[in-house]
Amino acid sequence: MDAGPSSSQRAVKRASPVLPAQGLPAQGLPLRVSPLQRRATPRAAASYYRRIVRKRVPRATPAAFLALYREAARTYGVNWRLLASIHRQETAFSTAASTYRGLNAFGCCAGPMQFNVTNGPVSTWKLYRRAFRAGRRPARYPHRTRHHPSIYDDFDAIMAAALLLSDSGAGRSLDRAAWWAAYSYYGHDLFGVTYASQVLARAVAWQRDGFCPNCALDDRLVERFDDAYGAPVRRELRGADRKDEKDEKKRKKRKSDRRDRERDRERRARDSKDSARRRTRPRPPAARAPGTDRNPPAAPALPPANDAPEPPAEPAPPPPPARCSPIEKLLGC
Repeated sequence: MDAGPSSSQRAVKRASPVLPAQGLPAQGLPLRVSPLQRRATPRAAASYYRRIVRKRVPRATPAAFLALYREAARTYGVNWRLLASIHRQETAFSTAASTYRGLNAFGCCAGPMQFNVTNGPVSTWKLYRRAFRAGRRPARYPHRTRHHPSIYDDFDAIMAAALLLSDSGAGRSLDRAAWWAAYSYYGHDLFGVTYASQVLARAVAWQRDGFCPNCALDDRLVERFDDAYGAPVRRELRGADRKDEKDEKKRKKRKSDRRDRERDRERRARDSKDSARRRTRPRPPAARAPGTDRNPPAAPALPPANDAPEPPAEPAPPPPPARCSPIEKLLGC
């Protein structure tokens, strides 16, 4: 039996806080994951992991990592097959295209064990990157970097993964604790349940039949662990989804009711202003029918009556005789 962790190893372990969620985009939110993330992430993740799981690797490639798995397992008291299974699940034993450069296709994780570097301000990698100090670094292994810690160094990454699994409850047995550690390694969402069942089924198959990097997953084992460990978690997540959907509907209903109340208040305020304006506006005189005026216009004044007879009119005087000029006289004026 391997010796237990030394005092320096225990110090590293105590200095590392438990971070129960790691992996793809919805990871890093261990306490609450939105329904949108739970529904959207599994579609992308399932496609990615389906390609990685089916990827065939050269026989010598995984064998080169056995010393790293065993050193990490000895240091932190976890099963080396669980580590190897996660390494297979994440990057096909470091053969995925983005293993040693940049971030993965989801823009969150990097390196052989796909540690999250974006779920900060203190990311998963920053919390566990010094785990390599508790172990003995092999003289040779596939991708040794010049500076340490490095997320692209296989030893640094595998040691960090071992400490993360140990902090999540994993031990030397491939049991419920190992399943839960794998579930936490990926992240607490619906695809995380599938991920954990696949990782544990592969590790158990290797323990039963021997280390076989390119062997297909045993679907019966996957189903067995999914029924035993994954089903309760899946029901809880779906129940949380339904509760979140109900809460979202209630929130939208409250928002709609609030808008309706605001519109009603604005409409009543406008009606009140219009009513006040109508009360203060001067009214035009009402039109009356002819003959109904209270003060009809005064009749024209008539000359005073005189009962005495008027005198007869005098005849007009004859016109004055016309004066003729001398010439008119000659003509007979």
